[in-house]
Amino acid sequence: MKTIEQLLELSKNPYYKFTAEEENELNNFLFKKREKALKKATKKSSKQSDKSTRVTAPRVKVRNVVEKTVTGVEESGQ
Repeated sequence: MKTIEQLLELSKNPYYKFTAEEENELNNFLFKKREKALKKATKKSSKQSDKSTRVTAPRVKVRNVVEKTVTGVEESGQ
C-alpha cells in the first residue's frame, strides 16, 4: 500500500489510475484535512467578528420632534 504522500504525488499525474482502495484512502484523507481547515477558519472568523463588533446603548425615545414644513407656501385664511 502507498503512503498518503505518494498518493498525493500520484494525484498530480493525469495518467495514473487509482485502485478503489487507494482512491478511498486519498478521499478520506482530503475530507478530514478540509474539515479541519473549515473548523479552524470558522473559529478565526468568529473571534475577529467579536472584536470588531461595536456595542451600542439601546435607543431612547426622541423628545423634541420638529415637523417638516414647506417653505414658500402661504396658508389660506379659511
